[in-house]
Parts: sequence; C-alpha cells; structure tokens
Amino acid sequence: MNEMTINFNEKNYIAKYNAQTGYYEVNLEAPETGGIYEADITFTDLLGQSYEDIQVVQVLAKEKIKIETNIITMWIFDYRDFEVKDIVELSDYEINIDEETNANSIIKVLKKTTAKSQDIVMIKKNNEVVYWGIIDNIQNEDGKLLYEYNLKYITNIFDEDVVLNRNIETEELKDGGYYRFRSVLSYEKVIDVSGGSLDNYANVQIWELNDTNAQKWKAVKETDNLYGLICVNSEKAMDVANANFSNNANIQQDEYRKSTAQKWSLKYLGNGHFKIKSAGGEFYVSIENGSVENASNVKIYENISGEASNRQEFVIEELVEQKMWLEGIEDFIANTIKENFIENKDTFVNRKYLEIRVKTHTKIKTSVSNVTDNLYNLHTWMTNCTQLYGIMFTFYIENKKLVIEIENKSLNKELIDVNAQPISNYSEVFETNIVSKVEVLTTTVPYYLYLLKDRTTTTDSTNQNRAEGKTKRVFTANFEDAEQKALDTIKSNTYSHNITFNYLDRIMKVGTPITIKTRESLIHDTYISSVKITQNRFVEYTCGNIRIKFIDKLLKERRSK
Repeated sequence: MNEMTINFNEKNYIAKYNAQTGYYEVNLEAPETGGIYEADITFTDLLGQSYEDIQVVQVLAKEKIKIETNIITMWIFDYRDFEVKDIVELSDYEINIDEETNANSIIKVLKKTTAKSQDIVMIKKNNEVVYWGIIDNIQNEDGKLLYEYNLKYITNIFDEDVVLNRNIETEELKDGGYYRFRSVLSYEKVIDVSGGSLDNYANVQIWELNDTNAQKWKAVKETDNLYGLICVNSEKAMDVANANFSNNANIQQDEYRKSTAQKWSLKYLGNGHFKIKSAGGEFYVSIENGSVENASNVKIYENISGEASNRQEFVIEELVEQKMWLEGIEDFIANTIKENFIENKDTFVNRKYLEIRVKTHTKIKTSVSNVTDNLYNLHTWMTNCTQLYGIMFTFYIENKKLVIEIENKSLNKELIDVNAQPISNYSEVFETNIVSKVEVLTTTVPYYLYLLKDRTTTTDSTNQNRAEGKTKRVFTANFEDAEQKALDTIKSNTYSHNITFNYLDRIMKVGTPITIKTRESLIHDTYISSVKITQNRFVEYTCGNIRIKFIDKLLKERRSK
C-alpha cells in the first residue's frame, strides 16, 4: 500500500490518507522554540518505488500570557555585595531612561528602607524588568511617610574617570597586550622600526613619538615566561641580528621564530623605569652612545650602572586603545570595566558580582574622544558608543551575578509603523542648521571633510554637490585619527531630526535600533534615544540619530512653509 513517512524535529510520523480531501494528513508535535523547520518526507507507492522531498514548516512561537496586575515593584540591592536589601511597591513614579541627557528618574515610596546612595535598583512591572538604575539620592520632607528616590540609569555605576594608556609597574606583560617603549632620556622618543618597514632585517631605532604602528609592540608570552615583542605594523619580531650576543650587536626585526634572539624579559628598577633583557645572556636593550637623535641605533649591551645607565632605561606604556582597533570596541569596554571595577589592584573597590559578556566585536579605527590628560569618563564613552556605533548594554541577573552583555545591535532593527501600530502623540522635528565642513586640527597638518547633499562625504572642496551648513573645527593629536574624528562630527548632524511618539504597553530599551515608517510613509533608520515610563499605559519614546538625506530635510522644511 501507499505509505508516507515524515521525519520532523528528530521524530518519525506516519501520514494517513484522507479520501475526502485527497491529501495525506499528519499531526506534528511542535518544538518548544518557534522558527523555520524542515520536514523530511518519504513516500513509497504500491510498486515499492520511493520518493523523497523536503517541506518547510513554520512554527509560530507561543505568545506569553501576561497577568496584568499594574503592580510595579522596586528591588534594592546593596552596591557592595549585591544582596537584596528590600522590595517595595511604588506609589508614584516617572522613569526616564535618557543617556544623552543622563536624566533622573523620580520614584516615590511609602516606606522607609535601608537604601543608600549608589545602591542598585531593579524595577519590575507585571513581573517584567523595565528599568535598572542606581540611587543618586533619597529625599524625605518634614519627616513625612513619603520618600522620593532620585535614580540614574544603571550605566552610571561606571561614571568614573579612568586611565586610557597607562605606564606599567610590573615585570609581567599581558599576553597579547600592546606596548610602547619610551626612552628615559627623552619621554617623546620611542623604540621604532626604521621607515615603518615591513621587511625582514629592517633596523630598530629611536624616533620621536608619532603614534604609528611602527612604534607599537605586541607582547607574546611563551611557555618559558619570556616574551616575543612583535611590531604591530610589520608583524615581525624584535630580534638580535645574527644571534650575536655581544656588546653593540644590532637589533632588527625578523620573522618570529621564537628563537633565543627574539625573546626578552623585563627588569624593574623602580620609579616606573625598566630594562629590557635579552634571553641570550646578560645583555640589555641600549641606545647607542646614549643619543636620542632620530634614527639613533638600538643595540644590546651588557648591564650599565651609574649615570650612563639611562641609555638602557625605558618607560613601558600599555596601549589599551590599540586593543579596541584590533579586537573590537566591545572588548575594549569589557576590559576597562574588568580592570577598574572587577579586578582592580585595590580590591576594596571591586564588585565581584559583576560579570561581563561580549557578544560582538566591532573593529573600527577610532579613538576615545573625551580624553584629558590621559583620563576619560567611562560612562560618557559607553554612551557615545551606543549613539555612534550601536553598542548596547543589557543587564540581567544570573546565578546571583549582575550580568552585563555588550553587543552591537545595529543590524537587528525593530520595525515601527506609526500609521499601523498603537501609537499616539506622534511628533517630528526637522532642523537644517548642520555642520557641512569639518576642519580637524592635528599636531601636523589639518584634515578637511565636506558633507554632500546625499549625506555622503568627500575630501574634495570643489565638489559641486556640497551641502550648505556650518564649519566646525575639532582637534585630535594624531593625523591618523583625523578621518574618523571628522566622520564622527558629521554623524552628529543626525540629531537635528528627532521623532517622539507614545506606544501602548510596549517597552523597548534605550539604544534599540529601529526602522520607523512616518506619517508621510518615509522610512528612516534610527534608534531609541530616550524612554519615559509612568502610570500611563503608553510609554513615551524619542528617536535620535535619524539617518536622513540632507535634501529631504530641505524639502520637508519647504513643504511646511
């Protein structure tokens, strides 16, 4: 007889023929997770001939059953050990999540608690987390029962100035870490590969600091606890020429073979000064004749004591920013949080309950923009990364840990149609006061970037499609960072077009990338820059960074006149 066998989700089923419909029918057990699945079908006819086919089956995910209680509770965690201090029901609240303005949320509670400044709070509505924050201050007027909490968004736990590139004070280099070797004789002179050469046997020398990759070295830790020092520019190792371990033997770069001539260790002298010791004996990296003129040779020489020892002494600068370019912005942020808040040498300040998980790796040649005296505010930089690069921070509890997921979500957009979805109080603001020319001043020559009418850019000042607008001058020390600095400045124009709307019973996170279809059926790519949650069932959203052609702004402005 005819027989049809179906294999679906690793289970076999026999389909039965329905004479009334003329079809073979079968009931399949749906998987727990919705999605697209394949069913492998085998049919055997009366003659014993078999046929095979594959059919696609769409499994719809079950909609979660929500029990609407309209109860909103705030959980209070101690900022030192993350122990639950209290759970309170809120009587009145206005939750603002706006990292562009760092707005406060105001929560009113009819109960005295042991909460204090810096404690962490989690707010749940209908048993779903809608807000993570930290307590800024608690106010109580005239001894009344009502306590008013002022909260900052959770990322403010990282509102501290941290060191960008730091001078090390340990003989241990990080495996895979990036370093620059500054001469004690002159802090602005560093170990460099001549001419930025990519060739084997190119000379290693002293040159003034120019922040090129020819002056940056990656440490590779070997099993014998010695280090290979790999030039970032050429990927060639610092090498004693011809393995000649004697006074004044030259240092060059060569293919890394893990040989004795390519292995080094550190000797810490105190006061931030180091000597770099060859694995080939009691020889140290030394500047020939103690001269820090550009192109002075770097040699090995036996240990020198006394005043002349300075030619063998270096300050070793760890280049944290280099890891961002080569590994990803997310990794840079994760490492910074770990070093300053989880694995700090001052163990008193560590928050061991924090756990960082990096899900994407966005490699962009950019620099931390808010640096002063080698210090920058980590929270400000994290906010910039959300606005410019779509880097989002998700918080949740797992195994008594506060987990922070760092992920670039710019490719996973929500679709919002203001005409079709339950949206009210829609408003749209256009401005044409934009930056159309950026002049980036550097320590060498300036860099110019111009905006075109189609919102692309050019370095050609004579281009006929240049857009009208303001000129803005900015500064970056390194010319190689100028292009990205100019692009970041041009991107700031997109804040001049904002959309605000209220969405019924829908909670989206700040930073969520969306594609929005406006009243006029124009489609824009943007992200949620601000969220306001109150007792009202409508949640208020503001979109920023809308990527719209400049000419569309002009047309919109003309239509409104």
